[in-house]
Amino acid sequence: MIRSGEMAGRPAERTPFGWAALAAALAMTVSTTAMAQAQTAAPPPPAEQNANVLLEADEIINDDVAQTITAQGDVQVRYQGRTMRADRLVYNLQTGEIHAIGDVQIALEDGSVTYAEEIEADEAMNVGAARELRSHIGDGGTLAARAAVRHGEGESELRNVIYTSCPICSTGDRPPTWSLRARRAVQDRETRTISYQGAVLEVAGVPVLYFPFIAHPDPSVERSSGLLPPNIGRNRRLGTFYEQPYYWAISLSQDLTASLRLHGTVNPLLGLQYRKRFWSGDVQFDTTMTQEEEFDSDGDRLGESRFRYSMFGQGAFRINNYWNWGFGVENIYDDEYLRRYDLDGTGERRGPYIGTDTRLITQLYAIGQDLESYSSIAAVNFQGLRESDTSDLLPLILPYAEFERVLNDSVLGGQVRLQANTATLARNDDGVGPFVGNDSRLSLSATWRRDMIFGPGMVFSPFAQARGDLFYVETSADEYETVTRGLGMAGAEISWPFMRPGDRFDLIVEPVVMAAWASEDAEDPRIVNEDSLLFELDDSNLFRPNAAPNYDLWEPGGRVSAGVRATARARSGESASVMVGRRWREIDAAGFDDQSNLDGDTADWVAAGQIDLGSGFGAEARMRLDDQSFEVRRIDLGVRGQVGRFSAGARYLSLDESLVADPTSPNEELTASVGVELVRGWRMQFGLTRDLDSDINLRQDIRAIYEDDCTFLEIAYTRSETQRGTIGPDEGLQIRIGLRSLGVLGGS
Repeated sequence: MIRSGEMAGRPAERTPFGWAALAAALAMTVSTTAMAQAQTAAPPPPAEQNANVLLEADEIINDDVAQTITAQGDVQVRYQGRTMRADRLVYNLQTGEIHAIGDVQIALEDGSVTYAEEIEADEAMNVGAARELRSHIGDGGTLAARAAVRHGEGESELRNVIYTSCPICSTGDRPPTWSLRARRAVQDRETRTISYQGAVLEVAGVPVLYFPFIAHPDPSVERSSGLLPPNIGRNRRLGTFYEQPYYWAISLSQDLTASLRLHGTVNPLLGLQYRKRFWSGDVQFDTTMTQEEEFDSDGDRLGESRFRYSMFGQGAFRINNYWNWGFGVENIYDDEYLRRYDLDGTGERRGPYIGTDTRLITQLYAIGQDLESYSSIAAVNFQGLRESDTSDLLPLILPYAEFERVLNDSVLGGQVRLQANTATLARNDDGVGPFVGNDSRLSLSATWRRDMIFGPGMVFSPFAQARGDLFYVETSADEYETVTRGLGMAGAEISWPFMRPGDRFDLIVEPVVMAAWASEDAEDPRIVNEDSLLFELDDSNLFRPNAAPNYDLWEPGGRVSAGVRATARARSGESASVMVGRRWREIDAAGFDDQSNLDGDTADWVAAGQIDLGSGFGAEARMRLDDQSFEVRRIDLGVRGQVGRFSAGARYLSLDESLVADPTSPNEELTASVGVELVRGWRMQFGLTRDLDSDINLRQDIRAIYEDDCTFLEIAYTRSETQRGTIGPDEGLQIRIGLRSLGVLGGS
């Protein structure tokens, strides 16, 4: 082994320059093989004159006459974590030319490996060349080229290029799922892009799509500005549409994606997505806009042309080890805007409160939490998207705040929780309905609970709660009254679990009884129930002492809940459980209606069960049975199964008409899906959601999907028969093609 500074017979003034050029050649040959994919890697720095290079070979020859140094036989050159291997390497001391021959291999610090038959470069790195180049790049990418030539510092050219991110068959008898071939490709180090001329996309070795020109980011950067794959589709309202996004990498911490969607029947739609990351958090905004009239399901325009938009945004930031703050924005121009243009955005978590497709939520919040306490404060605004919603009746919450702390020291052997909660609601008062304006509430409470085991394994849990409420209520226009009330509750829960261990499965049966008494005289006509409007006593809250979930409503008097839970768990992982019970109450209090299952002194029976037999079969059900006739008043049943190549799932929901809170919602609905695995990555999926009351399909879809390690193809046909506002039945066709490392054509 000879190190770069130890070679005899070599002109001293050229030694540092020569081996620095060799190191630079190593960096150059790597850059010529780079393929477009997103990865974090900075361009290699220029070699310094005194860079330390380690050379190993079976034989090193110094030719003073020819002014060359030749290394041959298992040649290895190491430079700054990079390694070059070759059968033979020749360095010309006069011209500075470096020539590596025979099974040349280059390994980078990130693990990528490049192979070539021959590589040449001069000392100044103005020209470099490689022959029969092959490279494994990033996460599974493979690049091959007949020749590679570097033109100065800014550009490298590849000839007869093929790229794929699919696994390569070792025997060579089967082509990759897809590959991109081009007669010429250029890597531009200034713009950090790789562009192809005369590129052909091949699927299973068969040419299917020709690109006169295509470009994508260089792998040496994490991301790069440029056009993204388009989104193409068709439906009845919009006709055939084409959406072209453009990605702008503004800086290392922010970017902007702008898209223009052209429709066959209506005006274009502009979309913008902005993202920025800060040292303490990040923000994101998504907006769309257009100038258009309303239009119906057939794309026929109605009414007046106006500027219409949607805005969704969110941000989350860390203040310190306890506090975080953030915001969420959800707003659209009119109720049907999202459905009209087939836009997403609803139902996503943008803070502690989550909107739905019928109600949007804008919020500003702060949350603090540690091992002993939880604090939160939020301002919340609502936008209703149903025809029955009245904007003046939807409140602006300024603020909603809560605090809870668990005391470390036990009290009477139990745990104490201290809670504070406040809410202020503001409305545009129009004098309609019970919600006539503004009101505020402050609640302070302390809860104690202790769990004890006694006798033959019985669990006895006494509890108690004391609470005080202060209301500031607008009883009429600009007239307010203060209302106070003191509340108290005490009781206990007792359970007696029985366990029967077995060789194949364990069985646990647990009878449970909860009894509690709460203070009365909590009703006041000036207190309006705003936070406990839609709730129902079921298996999840049967044993909760106060069935009302929040603060405005209070369950007075005595109550007893009784039920039994049974669970069987097999040693092999299968399980089954069932629960059934009901509740008895002393007082029939106002505010507890039939929908809540707490009207009268006897609640309906509630039951739930589940079976899990692994991937082959599973089912779960929740029911509500009439307390006298045992007639099923509500059932929510789900089942799934798989046999061989076939898989299926279904969910059936049925409600008694008296239990339906929203008259526009179906009270009997069926959702089902069937999947079939075909051959070599192909599968079919069928989905259906049907309103059994109206005998219409809320949604149906048929999808053909192909998927492997590097490719995704989906052809989907969807149809809906719903009618809401001017938007009625619709059908559409969508095609999505995803090529790993190149992007997705036709959607996300």
